[in-house]
Formats: sequence, C-alpha cells, structure tokens
Amino acid sequence: MLRLVFAAVVLTVSALGFAASPGAALAEDTVFRCGGETVSIGDSRYTVQKICGKPTRSEPVSKSGRDRKPKKPKGTASSSPPEKLQKWTYDRGYGDYVYVLTFANDRLKRIETSGRGR
Repeated sequence: MLRLVFAAVVLTVSALGFAASPGAALAEDTVFRCGGETVSIGDSRYTVQKICGKPTRSEPVSKSGRDRKPKKPKGTASSSPPEKLQKWTYDRGYGDYVYVLTFANDRLKRIETSGRGR
C-alpha cells in the first residue's frame, strides 16, 4: 500500500513539474492581439496579415500519417477536399511569447503560444 501511495506522489510531482516547465507544451488561445486590434479563430489569412503584418515565418504543414483520413475504396466519391494547412509564426521579441497561428483552408483554426521570443 505504501508503494502505491509513493508511486502516486511521484507521478503527481512529475506531471506538475512537466506542466510548469517553459516550452513543455503549446498553450492554446482564441484571440491574438496585434497592436490595438485582435484577430480570432475563423478570420481569414488576408485579415490576419492586414491587422498583424507579415509573419516572422510561414510554412505549409503536411498531416502526419495518424492524422490522415483512411483511404476510400476506388470508385467512391470524395466527400470533401483535403484541408490545406499553413502555420504562421509571430516572434514578438525578447520578453514576449512566440505565437503560432495555424490556418486551414485560409481560415484561422488555432492560436498557440510557444515559448519566449528572442
């Protein structure tokens, strides 16, 4: 019984330490502030660039094997075209966060923070 309690304490402390470490995981937001304006989930790439300017980095994203939908048998109609994903990174500099904006089919799908800027 004492072993089980000890194991539970070790697991809890380890999990808390991992969650508190900077850069351990991306934190997700629903809005991104650019100067005095904000962009939010669902905005177009055009709107985001108009409000926030060009990103520090922009890259297409390919889905990994586990994210892909299973192939349909030949002769079956496709219900929807595949999502075109793109990630934009905004590095606001020292002391601020690095923001990663993910677009799907030219619409903002996800806003994440990823560590501190340089």
